[in-house]
Amino acid sequence: MDVRFRSAAFSDATVLADFNCRLAWETEHRLLDRDLVLAGVEGGLGRYPEVRYFVAENEAGVVGQLMLTREWSDWRNGWMIWLQSVYVQADCRRQKVFQRLLQFATAVAQMEDNPVCLRLYVEHDNTAAQECYQSLGFRDAGYKVMEQSLRPVAD
Repeated sequence: MDVRFRSAAFSDATVLADFNCRLAWETEHRLLDRDLVLAGVEGGLGRYPEVRYFVAENEAGVVGQLMLTREWSDWRNGWMIWLQSVYVQADCRRQKVFQRLLQFATAVAQMEDNPVCLRLYVEHDNTAAQECYQSLGFRDAGYKVMEQSLRPVAD
């Protein structure tokens, strides 16, 4: 498959929001508010270098995405990069699109931030994603993600 990789642009916001809504439905059966997600994607696109989206595209258009966000670690004196919003269209899966997109995005992050690690969180029951991430060298970091909502969240 002939796929190119690049940083996302504001013109990609609609497809990124669509992919995020598909991701939520496919992994958690959550129906997201598309307008809220689009506003969130646009907000993320405007927050470089803390937030960076990357896309994979072929002749038909964007077929995959991921987002990287930065978190400063005082314990490690460096940036931890979080991998989020990973999505590849169903007909492009199992063709190493995600693996190659991750390699591209990681290379950019290493040049710009010199990060100490790459982290992600994955839904407990999403065994397919967990197996994929493990095959790429990710391991359980020994933490449980917890959160406290600070504003109403639609379920």
